[in-house]
Amino acid sequence: MQEQRYRLRFGNRVVGYLRRIDGTQFYSPDGFWWTGRELDYAQVDESVGIRDKHRVHLYEWDIVRFRPVPEGADELGVFLWNTSQKRWILRSIESEVDYHLELDGFALFQSSDLQLHSHVFLNPELQQAWGLEE
Repeated sequence: MQEQRYRLRFGNRVVGYLRRIDGTQFYSPDGFWWTGRELDYAQVDESVGIRDKHRVHLYEWDIVRFRPVPEGADELGVFLWNTSQKRWILRSIESEVDYHLELDGFALFQSSDLQLHSHVFLNPELQQAWGLEE
């Protein structure tokens, strides 16, 4: 069974979620109760396929607290799609270093390493500084 998840928004307001399972679409305003009735939305954020330490699904544009080096300090990073490499990355907000989520099929970050902090769509100054467009 192949599942894809998406967050649905109007600008900076999350209006629900979409799951595609083997070609069938399910919608939910809260991520708990699912129906086939479509929701009204303008933007779609794709799931990066990881949950944070509180089991929250993470999506592109999410800002997370993470530790890039086991003995190092926590940093804030944002999930972005790297078009040229066709893979998800976690970009450090402070150092602007891009971290891969996996290497040769091996996950470099575990759920326990990540904690949802905010969203880039709530922080337009980051979008503008990095030249990010939805």
